[in-house]
Amino acid sequence: MRRIQSIFLLVYFSLMTATAQTSTLNLPAIAAGPFKPDWNSLRNYQCPEWFRDAKFGIWAHWGPQCQPEHGDWYARFMYLQGSRDYKSHLAEYGHPSTHGFKDVIHEWKAEHFNPEKLLAFYKKNGARYFMALAVHHDNFDNWNSKYQPWNSVNVGPRKDLLGGWAAAARKNGLRFAVSVHASHAWSWYEVAQGADTNGPFAGVPYDGKLTAADGKGKWWDGLDPQDLYAQNHAPGKKLVWDWEPGPGQQRSRRRLHGKILQTRQTALG
Repeated sequence: MRRIQSIFLLVYFSLMTATAQTSTLNLPAIAAGPFKPDWNSLRNYQCPEWFRDAKFGIWAHWGPQCQPEHGDWYARFMYLQGSRDYKSHLAEYGHPSTHGFKDVIHEWKAEHFNPEKLLAFYKKNGARYFMALAVHHDNFDNWNSKYQPWNSVNVGPRKDLLGGWAAAARKNGLRFAVSVHASHAWSWYEVAQGADTNGPFAGVPYDGKLTAADGKGKWWDGLDPQDLYAQNHAPGKKLVWDWEPGPGQQRSRRRLHGKILQTRQTALG
């Protein structure tokens, strides 16, 4: 059971040299295990017997991107002038210079979240395992995160969503796993550093470079948008998907390491 729950997370360790990252953020050391952080090692993974027989499972790719109901890459596309999501964001929330994705998170309340009802429904319809989204490319943690103040307990829903999923899965006898997608936030959010090239807001910066000092008197007073957007750097020329962190990205990498460790503990119970 532990092996299959962990395999969804293990691939992300290929992004890091784990033992060198545990000091700055007071992260626990990674326990010795059967795998090394490389693809050759992961190829030796053997699928457990229970998973061979579990023909049906559910993955809830659910987080703050579901608030505007325009797709899971909304937090990136809303900063691309002329895109469908940019246009809908203007109409529904306002300009990205004053109402960025941080403000979408603020409006997301998840007031109808009922994991026990959903997991019972999934099981009744044949599901044998369930996976929840822990954090997407938007860098918002859907649990009581130790490493990200922009999380679902501090902002938005004000509840531990991942913990709720985990408890409901175990109550219904379903295997439980989590997915972590935060490794790309550094590059993925770079469009939030931009500005309109034409129109009434031409040249007005989006909110991607805001800092804690800009939040005085606002709803996010005390929070640092850079913990969410991770944009204290010059933007690249394109979205970097095969991410290999450079010297300026070490803090983001260490935070990712911490998130993986914490969500793994939730998955294993």
